[in-house]
Amino acid sequence: MGKRRRRCRRVCASRVVKVRYTTQALAQLEQIHAYITHRNPKAAGIVARRITRSIELLAAFPYMYRRTSLPHVRVLPVIRYPYLVFYTIDDAKQEVVILRIVHSARDPDS
Repeated sequence: MGKRRRRCRRVCASRVVKVRYTTQALAQLEQIHAYITHRNPKAAGIVARRITRSIELLAAFPYMYRRTSLPHVRVLPVIRYPYLVFYTIDDAKQEVVILRIVHSARDPDS
């Protein structure tokens, strides 16, 4: 008998969706970059790229990250850096909407 294939559920890339940032999320990304630039310009670019590359993965894997207590909102933890990306998935428009980008030490409701 052959090997059993594991079924790929919603985590697998079945289609690529568009990623859209809210005005608030873009402003937060700019604030993160500006804050780090003030202390270490080189690090600011590295952190901003890591955040945006993590977000780009959502186009292929929108259901990969965990749900939050808020309806329809998921959270992507940025690997190696203390930032959380809150997003929602609009299946009708086939897009991921980036709602907020916050430091993990901050209250996400603030």
